[in-house]
Amino acid sequence: MSYPILVLRSLALLFALTVMSLDQPAFAQSALRIGVIDAADGSMVKGAQLAARQINDEGGIVAADGAAFSLTVVHTPPDNMEIAIANMGQASVVAVIGPARDELVTRYMTQLQALDVPVITPATGDTVLLQDNSNRIFRSRARGSVTTAALSDYLVNALGIRSIRTVQLDRASTVALITLANALSPYGVSLSNTLVNEIELDADAIARDIIESDPDLVAIYGPPLASAQVYNRLRAAGYSGAMVYDQADDPAFSNIVPADNLMGIIAADTWSPSLRDAASEAFVLDYARAFGQLPDALAAASFDATRAVAASIAGFGSVSENLAVLSRFRGVQGQLNPADLVHGELSSNAVVTRLNERGTANVVARYRGGRRISEGAPLVAWESPTPAPIPTLAPTSTPSGHTLVVQSPVQNVRSGPGLQFDVIGQLPSGTQARVLGATPDYVWLVIDFQGQWGWLASYLVETFGNHALLPVIQPPASPTPAPTSTAAPSRDPDLVVLRVDPPRIILDQPVTVSVTIRNQGLTAAGPFAIATSFQPGDRYAGLNSAGLDAGEQTTLQLSQILSGATGPQSVIIVVDLNEQVPEGAAGEANNRVYAYSYIADRAILASGTTTIGVGNIDLDGFGYPDLTWSGADLIALGEAGMYLLNDVSSIGHVHYDAVDTSLATLTSLPLALLNGAVLGLRTADGHHAVLQLINATRDGTITFDYRVYR
Repeated sequence: MSYPILVLRSLALLFALTVMSLDQPAFAQSALRIGVIDAADGSMVKGAQLAARQINDEGGIVAADGAAFSLTVVHTPPDNMEIAIANMGQASVVAVIGPARDELVTRYMTQLQALDVPVITPATGDTVLLQDNSNRIFRSRARGSVTTAALSDYLVNALGIRSIRTVQLDRASTVALITLANALSPYGVSLSNTLVNEIELDADAIARDIIESDPDLVAIYGPPLASAQVYNRLRAAGYSGAMVYDQADDPAFSNIVPADNLMGIIAADTWSPSLRDAASEAFVLDYARAFGQLPDALAAASFDATRAVAASIAGFGSVSENLAVLSRFRGVQGQLNPADLVHGELSSNAVVTRLNERGTANVVARYRGGRRISEGAPLVAWESPTPAPIPTLAPTSTPSGHTLVVQSPVQNVRSGPGLQFDVIGQLPSGTQARVLGATPDYVWLVIDFQGQWGWLASYLVETFGNHALLPVIQPPASPTPAPTSTAAPSRDPDLVVLRVDPPRIILDQPVTVSVTIRNQGLTAAGPFAIATSFQPGDRYAGLNSAGLDAGEQTTLQLSQILSGATGPQSVIIVVDLNEQVPEGAAGEANNRVYAYSYIADRAILASGTTTIGVGNIDLDGFGYPDLTWSGADLIALGEAGMYLLNDVSSIGHVHYDAVDTSLATLTSLPLALLNGAVLGLRTADGHHAVLQLINATRDGTITFDYRVYR
């Protein structure tokens, strides 16, 4: 590249960044920049600008060392992401907000991570954060499965919906439909889907078919123009049941549907300007005064993200570390609890809306952490950006939902369920992805891979979640295989790890880990060693073996004492550490692929499964009752207290440091909130404990799993 071109590009970049900062006021303090990847008039830019203006009016940010800073917002459009990311780097931003689209975050994940600052996206795709291994990618609003779960709860429990007909007008809606099916499955509600080619759309035929099936509700998925045609024909044909469509505010839809027909359309989102709590009303008014228009959910998420970054700058440690452990932070969207959520998630807030007679979306239900709350719930006003000192970084929990983790160094992703299908890409070891569905025998799993379905063999990955709730996905037609020659099997030895136990390691005491190894080769393997470095503490453990005959397997014991923070861990078990066994190319390739995933935890005082009738419950066996079951409520006794561990689906995911006894302020929980709930507890004797309700019947018995720590 010639020198003049370099100069011109540098001048253009400098000019772009200068223009982006013109609307920011000057301050005597040093200025910190937050970058926004959004159009100049985009709602994310406006939300960040409003938050920065308010923070500066309040005196700016005072860091932990006493230094004072003002906050300024720079922005660049997402039209060319390479240039946008370069602009952010040149501007020396402390954090980036955006981009908003799932595919942009996924495609440019590596470049965004390389900025080495927190990147906070409002993208709601469930798989977006699962690809991050840097702990610097965050999400500013609830993921899609959270809002879909809120919608499902409202449809079933508030409206009594039992039969749902979906109309799918494009392939891009497949993931959303699978997510809806998963959310409805626990309620026993199944979907009947009609897949339609929007180019050859016969809205009259669709309407006739739906009228004949007479469902309680129709949900339309697809682009606004085609969806409006189907919606109009349904109403014209006399369908008067409930309707769901999540883009009813798009002019391409609302300008085609008569105004008096818009009433009643239901949707779910992360926030709505029609919320009536003090924080939302103040935000809407301030935003309207500043920009002459109403804010949307992206503006609210950007406002909250800017406030959260400011609070993280004010604490000790890096911005990314502090952002990850913010607890009960008050945002416009509602209470934000990054410390209690899967790493990277800032919010679990959702709303369900319904259009009124003027086409305005009114909030009819509000949710936090998967549970419905009152619309005027407390803890929803933004918080001062000068919080108490940030605590030590909390360990992340196992990903929620049905998730897979790649175990091999490189895992092929195929276009269908079988080795005869083409390889469409690869995933490296440790990659996590949300499972969207499976074959009936659960041998092949489906993920969202770069905007299309990708198939992986279930026996080559580790999975989390109840696969019985996964939808069955019909595979594509098998391709015609090309003729291949049959290669003779290798006669080399091949050492592989079959399994490692236990799934939970107790810290600060001797632990023995059992590693089962098999020689799956055709010849004997001589002496070899196995080893790993256990976490926390990076404690090395190794062991020598005399060898294994062909087809033989053995179990070796690795011993160590670990200390440190509790939480999920994953380490690689290395086989043939010193490369003593000549295994050939294939055998050598699988010597460092087995990931042993476990939970490091504190010693347990008592645990088990208990069923009792109405009466007192002594969890730790010290003779002082901790709880009582009244037949209608679970009540804490004495110094005991409890709280709901939102976004934790199983007691198996909980560890000592995940239970914060300072939050255990509830003294009573009604039956309606108990079944399936996971509770953090402080016992009457002051011990950390966790309890998961299995079943409770009014005036009858209560069954639960529990664990009390020493």
